[in-house]
Parts: sequence; C-alpha cells; structure tokens
Amino acid sequence: MKILLAILLFSIAFYSNAVVKRHDVDANLYKVEDIPSFYVDMPFEGGAALIDKQWLLAPAHVIYTSMYEYNEKPIMVHGVENQISEIIIHSGFKRIKGDWSKGDPKPLIEQLNSVKDIALIRLAKPVLHVAPIAIYTGNDELGMEITGFGRGAIGTGIEGEIKDSEGPKLTTYFWYQVTKYFSDWAFTQEAYPLHTYNNVITQAQDHWLRFTFEQGENALPLEGTIGSGDSGGAVIIYKDSTPILVGFAAWREMEGELENYVFGKYGSTAVLTRVSYFQDWIDEHLTRYDDSAR
Repeated sequence: MKILLAILLFSIAFYSNAVVKRHDVDANLYKVEDIPSFYVDMPFEGGAALIDKQWLLAPAHVIYTSMYEYNEKPIMVHGVENQISEIIIHSGFKRIKGDWSKGDPKPLIEQLNSVKDIALIRLAKPVLHVAPIAIYTGNDELGMEITGFGRGAIGTGIEGEIKDSEGPKLTTYFWYQVTKYFSDWAFTQEAYPLHTYNNVITQAQDHWLRFTFEQGENALPLEGTIGSGDSGGAVIIYKDSTPILVGFAAWREMEGELENYVFGKYGSTAVLTRVSYFQDWIDEHLTRYDDSAR
C-alpha cells in the first residue's frame, strides 16, 4: 500500500495534466459541453485517444500495471462498452525513480526527458459508432496553434493551479482496493468536467513538443496550460475543420526548489508526447496485428 500511495502521489504531482486558464477570461468559456468522439477516459486517471477502430493511444505513464490487470477489463469508448485485449508499452519507457518532494528539479527533468512516454491499447471489439482521430505525420509542428483537453486541476496563470482540484482523491483509490474484489470496473475521471485550451508550439524536438503559458497581448483568447490530474489529454490541430492528433499532455518543467514550486503559472513550460515521432512504432504494431489476424 505504501508503494501504491507513493506512485499515485508522484503521478498527481508531476506527470498528470489538465487545464489552467487565463485569469482575465471567463472560465466557463473553457468548458467542453460535447466530449470529442476520440476522447477516452482511462482507468483511474488520464486519457487516451481512439486512433484506429480497434486501438487507443496514450502516454505510457497513465498505465498503472502495478495495481491493475488491464487485459480483459472493460472500458467505455464514447458511451459504448468495450474491453481491453492488450497493452503495448514502448520499450523506451521507464518509471521515474527517486523522492522528488523537495530539492533541485534538474535530475528529475533529466529522467523525464529521457523516457519514451507512449503506449498502445488494443480493444477486443472494433469501434463502429464513432470515427478514430487521424495522427499528424509531419515534422513541422513548431508554431502550430493547438487545442488541448483535460479533466483535472483548475486555476489561473496568476495563482497557479488550485491545490486538491485535480480530480479523484486518495480516498477514492482506497475504496477501489475494496471494490476491485467485486467488480472489473475501475473508476475514471468521467464525472469531472472536461476543459479545453489553446496554445502555440514553441519547440518540436525529438519525442517532445513544448509550449509556454503566455499572458496579456502575447496570449491567445483561450490561452491555457496543463495542470495536475489529466495526463493523456489529447492535443490536436484542425485541418479543414477536421481534428488531427499531434500530442498528449505529458509533464511540466520546473524551476527552483521543488518544495516551493507552484505549477500552472504564467511563463511556465508544458511538455507533450509528440505522436509524429512514434509513427513507425505505431504502424509496426498495428500492421503486426492486422497480419496475424488474417
């Protein structure tokens, strides 16, 4: 149980992401009334995107294999029950080690930068009631205006994210330890509001995309950034009104002593998993399954 709590606390503090907004814009404008058809809530915390009729794509760190056996477990895909058949985590992913409650964040950032944070989830049945989202395959994301989604922490660029606003509490995780003996279902963040935000990619390098939370005249009308509670929130662009997946909310850069750092303030940098970097890896596994299914 102590190990489980340590993993969860770390995920909430550093890895999980949601939406922090401008202080001078009505917060209601960031709310999403119609959930995108490609958006899928993963067990516990985090999101994934439907990229093929039988496949989801997500950051690897939202897969809690130490506490949950995903295979043959149910999952909702835009209102229709399906089942997880297989989890494929990139070989370059590794869990972050160390106690990061205080001290210099540079060694932590070095670890975060080094991982390949992506996973594929194969579904038992093809999804036929909604269409998957296309993946961006180019390498020119720099300067793109993006739209992101998240269900977690709220706040503004002045105050940062509000403490304990990220979603499920630790009591929810404790209660799961009881209910898992009676049900195959794990809780998700489905009951929490979905928010959206806009920003502009300021760096596209290797397997990461980065952007800065701007304010004032440098900010977009719905400028925002990621906060605690919703890793895997899809980040998209629109091409001829069609959404295209460019990344997932992954982690955030930090400066100064960790014990004093407040996430979500203006000027902070957010980091996204860059899906175009993993196109060959994705195609390899989808093709392998299609060949074996024949």
